[in-house]
Amino acid sequence: MPELEIQPFSDDHLEPAAELLSERHRRHREAEPLLPELDDPVAAVEAEWSLDEASGVFASRGGTPAGYLLAAPATVGAATALRVGVAGQAIEGECEAMRDLYAAAGQRWFDDGHSRQYVFVPSFDPELVDTWFRLCFGASGALAMRETGSDDDFDADVTIRPGTRDDFPDGARLELAMSEAMQPAPSFSGLTLQSHEEVLAEWIEDVSDKYELFVAERDGRVVGDTVLYYRPPDLRVPADSIDLAQVSTEPEARGTGVGRAMTAHVLRWAQEHGHPAMTTDWRMTNLYASRFWPKRGFRPTFLRLYRSIP
Repeated sequence: MPELEIQPFSDDHLEPAAELLSERHRRHREAEPLLPELDDPVAAVEAEWSLDEASGVFASRGGTPAGYLLAAPATVGAATALRVGVAGQAIEGECEAMRDLYAAAGQRWFDDGHSRQYVFVPSFDPELVDTWFRLCFGASGALAMRETGSDDDFDADVTIRPGTRDDFPDGARLELAMSEAMQPAPSFSGLTLQSHEEVLAEWIEDVSDKYELFVAERDGRVVGDTVLYYRPPDLRVPADSIDLAQVSTEPEARGTGVGRAMTAHVLRWAQEHGHPAMTTDWRMTNLYASRFWPKRGFRPTFLRLYRSIP
């Protein structure tokens, strides 16, 4: 077999990288047919390459494209980390070669001050996931999807209705309770807790037709809510899907079926409103979410793997 030749990624590599991505996505769709078709693989790679401060490498064997790896800094809240996006990598042949690509790209990333790094890896390919594990990346999150519609009726003694602006104070209260639950072990989220007033201000500022809010009431009190989001389509998000962006249950009501009842409700609502697929995501260290969502039929499509270099 010809030796692997690795060079810095450039505009000249967009089309061969797109061919590699197209083949990866074809195999991914065989494992998860709900994923969207990849109509323009060049645009998908270019979206990663055009990000500010993007860099990476391209590999070939005997002149034949063999793999690529792209990343760019991403800021969430006050934290910045280097991110390999859902279209940021593909490998042909043995996945072990991805370790060589990371070795070639990673030194620059580290020298540029990016000691915190994460990568989205297609979950259908256990060999590729294992390759990243052997680069000291660990699973920190999952992106998932499932068909809409539900026959999982569950009597949680709640009334579920569409939310209004009058429900925003309760929504802010529930979101804050969810953030508080991820402060201790095993999550250790490290997020700075906001005040109720700060969270409420964000709710008011973010209100738009991109969201659908549902609340669950018990004895006249809001004990849970669900936020659906019309996420822009990409490699993992079908154009006609809807995202389960947030589900919060009042601490005193957890374990009483509120989340299960709300999930069944929004799955039926989504199907009735022309959304055949629903996406969501969760942290692996969120014990409740990482156990709850697979039981509700959500299948991982990508794993978010994370590494912090000492």
